[in-house]
Amino acid sequence: MEHISDQINRSVNYDTKNKILITGGGAYNQTLINAIKIKVKSEIIIPEKKIVDFKEAMIFAYMGLLRSKGEVNCLKSVTGALKDHSSGEMFKN
Repeated sequence: MEHISDQINRSVNYDTKNKILITGGGAYNQTLINAIKIKVKSEIIIPEKKIVDFKEAMIFAYMGLLRSKGEVNCLKSVTGALKDHSSGEMFKN
């Protein structure tokens, strides 16, 4: 939580008029939200559940598409992994 909130703080606190829209699974993580609120001066906005869930579904669907094509779907710059890679399992019926 500390790393995520620090990175968001570094990215947005140059302008306190920013509004931060938090969506996807992280929006349900109250510990994460509280850590961000402590560090960030900007207004934190969490949209309605339907929007949060929609974004999460879209991201994972896109990651699945990339995986099915054998393309990179996890970036080391985002995940902290040693290298970019294609993550996930594909199962056939």
